[in-house]
Amino acid sequence: MRIRLSLLALLALGTAGCGSHATAEDPPTTTRTVPVAAPPMTLTVFRLRRGILRPAVVRVPRTRAVAAAALGELGLPARVTIHKGTADVDLVKVTDGQAAEIVFTLTQFPSVERVNVGGRTGLTRGDFRRYLPPILVLTPPAGSTVASTFHVSGTASVFEATLVVQLVRNGKLLAKKSVMASEGAPGRGSFDSTFHATRGPLVVQAFSPSAVDGSPQHEVDVAVTVMP
Repeated sequence: MRIRLSLLALLALGTAGCGSHATAEDPPTTTRTVPVAAPPMTLTVFRLRRGILRPAVVRVPRTRAVAAAALGELGLPARVTIHKGTADVDLVKVTDGQAAEIVFTLTQFPSVERVNVGGRTGLTRGDFRRYLPPILVLTPPAGSTVASTFHVSGTASVFEATLVVQLVRNGKLLAKKSVMASEGAPGRGSFDSTFHATRGPLVVQAFSPSAVDGSPQHEVDVAVTVMP
């Protein structure tokens, strides 16, 4: 009888040991996936400053509604519909200056040739020439990042279509070129020139040399960063 009791006790202890081991097991390991935010988009917008249109770079959250995002950066949020080269902007009333900002900003996109906004239809950049400076640097826009070899291009209405374009870093002249626009004043021509620079910030300066002493006239300064 004593032997049977001893065997029953041992079996009970064994069963208890197995149960305690089961409850001590570690919980299963889980892996959490953290979503990575998409990098922002870089856009160029045209802002009116002291009656003159100037291009500038802005960064916005990535979106397919690029035209609407650009207008949002101008402080003119609106729905934009593009069809057969025409952008319809859902704004009932805008000033002439705001219309100029909208038209220059939207017509940079290949799908937009003209703009309807504020009750005016078929607007193009030609309708707002009065807001252009004598020299307008379109590429690169202010605040942009460029490769070590890059283009400086834009439009100008200057005497004998002659411009000087140069690169300056910390007050030191890095490069200087004489550039001819396709047309001289009173007309407006386009210009384009290629430059090379080392890594770092610099200022692109474009001006028309004075016929009297060669001093800069209508100078435009555009700050960019070279990132090879």
